[in-house]
Amino acid sequence: MINASVAMQHPHDNMVIRPAQRSDLTPAAKVCAKAFFDTELFGEVIHPYRHQYPDDMHLYWLKNFRSGLKRRDNHILVATVSEPEESQPTVVGVAQWIRRRAQPYIQDQPSSSASSSEQNGAAEELDEELPPNRAADPAKLDVLQRVGPFVDHKWSGKRAETWYLGLLAIHPDYQGHGIGKRLVAWGFDRAKADAVCVSVISALGKDGFYRGCGFDVDVGYATEGEGNPLSGVPGGLIMFRDQM
Repeated sequence: MINASVAMQHPHDNMVIRPAQRSDLTPAAKVCAKAFFDTELFGEVIHPYRHQYPDDMHLYWLKNFRSGLKRRDNHILVATVSEPEESQPTVVGVAQWIRRRAQPYIQDQPSSSASSSEQNGAAEELDEELPPNRAADPAKLDVLQRVGPFVDHKWSGKRAETWYLGLLAIHPDYQGHGIGKRLVAWGFDRAKADAVCVSVISALGKDGFYRGCGFDVDVGYATEGEGNPLSGVPGGLIMFRDQM
């Protein structure tokens, strides 16, 4: 259980950012559920029954993380802190960075985020069927995948090669202390090493945060286009920082 007063007093004392292991996936997914509970897209649109089934909402991200841990170009990072009353570090933040390529790899190899022993030991757990997500509207669970035809052209030409920030979530008790910026900086460092751009789709109210992190080019909204399943959902600004 996260203690808000401790979080506020000691936001950085024992904070570590590292690649996620399989044991991190459930707590990381629960951080996402806390962070996005009241947002328009993940709350109202995808999880309209979250108030009736608040303990189910994290299943949406857990499924995503399990899939991502298997993929070579998908890097799941967690931020952890050590609190005096806890025997193990607590996951308080998570980011999912994806290395998008002009010629993608076949995405069937384990991510480098996990060691070989973790990969072998994780196979059974990662393939375990999850219970139904009763908080979700089943028709909206794949809404982000269906947006692809409306936005994929934004990642073309020089921007086909990019480090893309697919997700950033910080537990509400730990927001405002720079953890998110450190998780963003990880991807900027990789983009600089690869001499490629970085990109993100901003959530409502987060444009200023991402500009402060260095995303300085706006190229439109992920909600645009006739028939777009996200039409009418606020937010969704597509932002880049061109070649680092």
